[in-house]
Amino acid sequence: MVIKPSVRSNLLVIGLLVGCGALAGQLTGCGSVSTQIAEERATATVVVECLIEGTEDFIEVLAQVVVGGVRGQTNLQDNWVILQNVPLGTESPPQQPLTVTAPGYVTASQMLTLSEYSYTAASISLAPADLDVTGTVSGTVTDVDTAEPVSNALVSFLPAGAQPGEAVDGFTDQGGWYIIGGIPAGPVAVTCQAADYFEDTADYVVTADSAGDNDPLDFRLFSGEAVVTVSGHVLEMRTESPVAGAEVQIGEQPPVVSDTSGTFSVPDVPMGEQAVTASAEGYDDYYTVINVVPGLNDLTILLNEFSPQPPGAPYTITGRVTLLGAADDSGAVVTAFDLNRGLVLAEDTTGADGYYYLFVPPGAYRIEVAYGDRTIGREVELLGGGRVLESINFTLTVD
Repeated sequence: MVIKPSVRSNLLVIGLLVGCGALAGQLTGCGSVSTQIAEERATATVVVECLIEGTEDFIEVLAQVVVGGVRGQTNLQDNWVILQNVPLGTESPPQQPLTVTAPGYVTASQMLTLSEYSYTAASISLAPADLDVTGTVSGTVTDVDTAEPVSNALVSFLPAGAQPGEAVDGFTDQGGWYIIGGIPAGPVAVTCQAADYFEDTADYVVTADSAGDNDPLDFRLFSGEAVVTVSGHVLEMRTESPVAGAEVQIGEQPPVVSDTSGTFSVPDVPMGEQAVTASAEGYDDYYTVINVVPGLNDLTILLNEFSPQPPGAPYTITGRVTLLGAADDSGAVVTAFDLNRGLVLAEDTTGADGYYYLFVPPGAYRIEVAYGDRTIGREVELLGGGRVLESINFTLTVD
């Protein structure tokens, strides 16, 4: 599955309408950076369209879309679904699990970064499924003690003999219900994971859709400290080549060492916020904080080559921060959050002239400016080929 900023005109139009309507009276205008901070919001609006993988064509069947437990169904006339009141949660930047299921396609799921200041738009690519060799399974996930539904539980179906990355999975909605399609017919190992619950497993035999319906598969979870395995890669920042022998530690788990391909895997990591550190000979030490949840994407750790002297200020994103009401423009903290990897890759603090310099590889980023209790941001895309984004400027009222 691929999640990317939508480039289709209909999604942009409806998204802009949703975004402007949601922020009316809070931000000064739409499509530009405000000089004021919007009131704190607890929910987000998400606009989703569904495409056939490898094409720019919309799927021609209704799709069930779940983001952060909020469920909706696409409109075949407009080819999108608008989900409102999606919880932002307490993480920064906010993320929620996304699942899309449609008849005749393989269910797609991934973590989606939400915008705190405007709508979030996403295009989801679905792979067609052969109904003669794949099936669809649904069910519920509840708390064993209270019988209350468990939202955002990850249910994964792993066919016999397949690798972990080949599982077909999806998340439950606020009613604890899930539906997952495109699962290879035959015996599968099923795993159910949710924050603050012990993992549960089951063996199941999937019947192909063309041969009949599958019986519901329900899970009843016990409360407890859930753990997951966190995997990823350690790469050199400039070249993105693998770094072998890097020591990686997540939370209080014992450190592991990356192999020749830069790959690492840390088992039994408790869910919730966990510190990530990495070190390797010849590189600067690395540190960040991640939110460990079921279905967490592979981590990408980018290491800078160590130098006894600071480099000559290389940068790929630069601009100026103007602090209205302050004595000068110093002290604003500017960070670049990688929207695909879910990590902060660079940070700089402005001097009196207000300029900042960030060095990051090509990708999609949210540039955040923080000063005191005020924050502002915008999303940008840095293309490859040695390109530099300049004049990414911000104006922030701090008075």
